[in-house]
Amino acid sequence: MFKTNDYWEEEFTAYSDKYLDSIYFDNCTFIKCDFKKTTFDNCKFTECIFINCDLSLSILKSCTFNDVIFEDSKLLGISWSNCVEPFDVKFDSCNISQNSFHLLDLRRMKFINSLISDTGFEECNLENALFDNCNLEQTVFVSNNMKKANFETAKNYLIDPKYNDISKAQFSLPEALSFLSLLPIKLK
Repeated sequence: MFKTNDYWEEEFTAYSDKYLDSIYFDNCTFIKCDFKKTTFDNCKFTECIFINCDLSLSILKSCTFNDVIFEDSKLLGISWSNCVEPFDVKFDSCNISQNSFHLLDLRRMKFINSLISDTGFEECNLENALFDNCNLEQTVFVSNNMKKANFETAKNYLIDPKYNDISKAQFSLPEALSFLSLLPIKLK
């Protein structure tokens, strides 16, 4: 469906390509596109927005996502770790379960109203990241910089402060009580 390697300020609706190679998208909008099980190889997305799209089980090889917004989209089973910098993405009202964020710079990243279940954040820089009204059930955080991250309205998280730097991170009750479950104590 994509006939050239460069698109600027275009809108794509209900596209369903399964292999995209070396395509640059600048300020483009994707609406109701089915990119399920699509391979994105060396693609660049700058100032793009994905609305009500499905990218589940997509393979990302050397892709750049710079100032990209995903709204009301389904992104299951994606490894973002092979993306290249800059990596600047905002997820709003998305299902990003079973994803892997490994060794990524996610400073100031915004996760809003999203389901982030069974996802892994390993060795990431999550400084000043926002998890606003997100469900983090069974999500794993290991060896992350989480300084000043905001989890005030997040729920179902289990973050071990022994393995993550949570200095000046923001939490609220009752969810912050999850830290007690990590201590070698009995609560009655």
